[in-house]
Amino acid sequence: MSAAGNVESSGTPVAPISDPAQDDVTVRSTAKRGLGFILLATVIGGLAGYAVQGVVLSQLDPSSYLKFSVFWSALYLVISGLAGIQQEVTRATRFSARRQENSANTARNFGALTSLAVFGTTVGLGAVWGPLVFGAAWSWSLVIALALGAASYVVVAVFCGTMYGLQQWRTLAVMISCDALLRLACVGLLLSFSGDRELLPWAVVLPFPITVLVVWAIVRKHTRGRSLLDVTLRGLTWNSARTVSGSVATGILISGFPLFLSLASRNDSAAAVGTLIAVVTLTRAPLVIPFLALQSYLLVFFRDHTANFWRAFGSILGAIAAATALASVLAWWLGPAILRLFGPEYVVDAATAGLLVASAGFTAALCASGPAVLARDGHTAYSAGWIAAAIGVIALLFLPLDLNTRSILALAVGPAIGLAVHVIYLLRSARV
Repeated sequence: MSAAGNVESSGTPVAPISDPAQDDVTVRSTAKRGLGFILLATVIGGLAGYAVQGVVLSQLDPSSYLKFSVFWSALYLVISGLAGIQQEVTRATRFSARRQENSANTARNFGALTSLAVFGTTVGLGAVWGPLVFGAAWSWSLVIALALGAASYVVVAVFCGTMYGLQQWRTLAVMISCDALLRLACVGLLLSFSGDRELLPWAVVLPFPITVLVVWAIVRKHTRGRSLLDVTLRGLTWNSARTVSGSVATGILISGFPLFLSLASRNDSAAAVGTLIAVVTLTRAPLVIPFLALQSYLLVFFRDHTANFWRAFGSILGAIAAATALASVLAWWLGPAILRLFGPEYVVDAATAGLLVASAGFTAALCASGPAVLARDGHTAYSAGWIAAAIGVIALLFLPLDLNTRSILALAVGPAIGLAVHVIYLLRSARV
C-alpha cells in the first residue's frame, strides 16, 4: 500500500503485509491521478506568474524592473532554500488510518518554531544584508516584507509537505493555484489603482499567509491527525537542515540568479542587466518552473517506484532534452520579438535568447535528479550536487567576460556539474 504502516516505539517504520502486485497498481493509479492535478495547478500557477512579470514589465522601464526583480529574486532565493523543509516533510510523512496527534504536533511545532526563527533572524540581520542586496535603495519596509514572506513560507512548506506525504493532490492543486492567482490579483490591482510602487513587495508576499490560512481552514477537519512521521522533532530538524542547504543552492541557480547577476554586474548599465534578467525570466521559465514545481511529486514517485527506476529516470531526462531543443529553437526565432512587446528598451539578440534557453535544460535535469537522490535518502549527495552547481554559477558570473557570455556559461556549466554529482551517487547506490 502507498500508506505506511505503524511506527514502533523504537521509531523504526514497519511496513504492513500486503500484495506487492496490488500495491504497485494502486501506487501507479494514485500517482497518475496526482500528476494530473499537480500539472494543472502548475500550468495555472505558471501562467499567473508569467502574467505578474508581464504586468510589471509593461509598467516599469528596465532600470525600475531591475529593482523589482532584485526583491523578487532575494525573496524567492530564501523561499527556494526553505523549500527543502517541504521536501523533508514530504519524505517523512505517510497516511495513518488512526489519528496521530503526536505526529501532527511534531509538524506543527516544527513549523511554528522555524517560522519564528526565520522571521527573527531575517529582521535581526536586516541592517547587514539590506544594503548589500538592495544597495542605496534599501529600507526597513523591504526587510520586513521579505521577512514576513519567508516566515509565512515556512508554514506553507510544512503544510504542503504534509499534503504531499498524504497524497492530497486536490488540496495541493488548490493551494498552488490560489497562491499564484492571488499574487497576480494583488500586483495587478496595485499597479492599476495605485501609483505607489513601494507597496509592490507587500503585494508579492501577502498571498503566502492568506492562502495557507484559507486552505487550512477548509481541509483541517478531514486531515488533522492523519499524518504519520517517521522521525522525531529533532530528526525532522536535522534532516531539514541538510535538505535546506541543497535547496538554498537550488535557489541560487533559479530564483536567486537575478540577484547574483546584479551583484556581479555593478559596472554594467542597469538597463542592460534589467533586460537580460527579463530574458532569463521569460524564456527559461517554461522549462525550469514545471520541474521545480514537481519536486515533491517526483520525490513521491521515485520513493514509491523502485522497479524500472533507470528506465523512468532516463525517460525523464530524454523528455527534458527534447523539450530543451524545441524551446531553444523557438527562443532563437521568436524571443527578441516577444521581448520587444514590453517596450522598445527591451532588446536582445536571437543567439543570446536561444543559448539562455538551451542552458535551462541542465537546470531542469538537475530538478529531476535531485528528487531521485533524495528518495534514496541521499541527503548529503542531494545537497552536494546543488551546492556544486551553485558555486559554479557564482564563480562563472564573476569572470572578466561580457555580460551575455558569462551569464550563458554560468547557467550551463554550473548545473551540469551538479547533475554529474547526482548521477554518480545514483550509479553508486545502485551497486549497493
